Amino acid sequence: MSPDARVLIVDDDESSRFMLRKRLKQLGFQHVAEARDGEAGLAEALRQPPDIMLLDVMMPGTDGISVLRTMRANAQLRDISVLMISAHDTMDAAAQCIEMGAEDYLAKPVVMPLLRARIAAVLERRRLRAVENAFLSHFDAQTGLPNRAALVERTERMMVTGRPLALVAVACNNHANLALGTDESQAAGFLRTLAAHITARWSQVDTVARVAEDMLGWLVPDTQADQQLVLDVQAALGMTPQVSSPALSSVHALTASIAIWSAQSAPIEAVELLRLAMNEAARIDPLDEERVVLADPTLRTRTRTALAIHQQLEEGLERDELVLYFQPIFAVHGDPRPVGAEALLRWNHPERGVLAPGQFLDAIEHTPLMSRIDAWVMEQAIHSLVTWNGNLPPYFRLHVNITARSLASGRVLEILGGDLSDTVRRHLAVELTERLYVADMPSCVSALQSLRALGVHVALDDFGTGFSSLSHVSLLPCDTMKIDRSFVTGIGINPQMRRLLESMVSMAHSLGLTVIVEGVEHDDELAVLRELGCPFVQGYLLGQPRPEAEFLRHMR
Repeated sequence: MSPDARVLIVDDDESSRFMLRKRLKQLGFQHVAEARDGEAGLAEALRQPPDIMLLDVMMPGTDGISVLRTMRANAQLRDISVLMISAHDTMDAAAQCIEMGAEDYLAKPVVMPLLRARIAAVLERRRLRAVENAFLSHFDAQTGLPNRAALVERTERMMVTGRPLALVAVACNNHANLALGTDESQAAGFLRTLAAHITARWSQVDTVARVAEDMLGWLVPDTQADQQLVLDVQAALGMTPQVSSPALSSVHALTASIAIWSAQSAPIEAVELLRLAMNEAARIDPLDEERVVLADPTLRTRTRTALAIHQQLEEGLERDELVLYFQPIFAVHGDPRPVGAEALLRWNHPERGVLAPGQFLDAIEHTPLMSRIDAWVMEQAIHSLVTWNGNLPPYFRLHVNITARSLASGRVLEILGGDLSDTVRRHLAVELTERLYVADMPSCVSALQSLRALGVHVALDDFGTGFSSLSHVSLLPCDTMKIDRSFVTGIGINPQMRRLLESMVSMAHSLGLTVIVEGVEHDDELAVLRELGCPFVQGYLLGQPRPEAEFLRHMR
């Protein structure tokens, strides 16, 4: 029994009302109201709808049958559970009441055990209906997937936390009359299969919902608008060459749009964000080459460019269009002499010529292709070191740039921990080049410690810019600090810049770190660096990046 349930007794017989109230109190019900006739009963039910109405069949004026008929026609009253009570215990009367929507029928005088059992049964049926209604209000009856309301509620809760998110809408354009619902079982089956495929392919997905007859939507937390997000959606939908799925036989007709939100975004409600993605997904022609887009036109243009670079670079990696250039690093006490070099990536683009990293790496730095490029650079640099090994002085080090993401993945450590001589490792320096936040600091620290244990030198690149800062110097085990070129320009004429650079060099020395200053292009800059005690420099003044053969000739 539920003592919080509200019960309304409608009976013209005062003694009957008294006995029913008494027995209901004995059963533990705390909220019991009375009405002396049908009109009063309807008025009381409208004022404060009960959970259960005990309704007498035979009453003067508006009888119980009329009350029941009125209640079933009234949206505010039709969900009230009605138990009919009558002194005329006939099968015909009971059948008529139940056909009109009464839950059950009791004969007067009402006995306690039967009243308890009937009310318990009514309350259980109400509980089950409430569970079913809650399910239907948040789930699609045909597919069993969460519905649009559930996705919006989940998105709203995540927005409150401030976590960045994306809402993806995918339209199924070719399923036989999906929108018209002429083949509902086929449509529901396909959407279930598609939802299962998405969740299996993409673990980051939070909620996949049916948001329209022919459309799914899903929530991706902790993401941002870039080409990797578009690639992930393409992969989840089987639109990439690497992914094929018999379950997605109609994949050529899927179109998708991505709406992005962050705490810094312009104010927008979750329902509007989803509508934006849905409208854009429905707008795309399934025959277009670009079938996954960002809902924001500005972001779409930027991402389209990045995706083109990503695809071309991936193909260029396979076609051996990448090459390493080498720029010498000099010791500058006395006459400058080369003591090392930095391996710098270049792309021999078939149409645009030789490209520097700044012209293409931005497009892939959030994607797995970045780790593949890092591994390629490391393998090529090691190959060059092995080739040069017999002619290298013991102090020579070849610096190779690696991102923290690649380092934490373990691929770089796997390469350097392989079949390499200790001599080659001693000639190698790994530069952690990190303009982005190091998300997995513990893994990065562990990997750097392992590299140093192998005899590999570790340098922190571009100190003073992006996330290469004092916090990283204190956390990351490194041997060398490379000061970014932005702190060198103008030191010959700018006393404040000179003092800043002097403090950075002094700090590095106090931490036991070797200092290399990058971007030295003028004689007055080199003169100041010598005065400040900077032992090593790198820049166009003493040596520009060159292809390997040319670099070796220059070094000789």
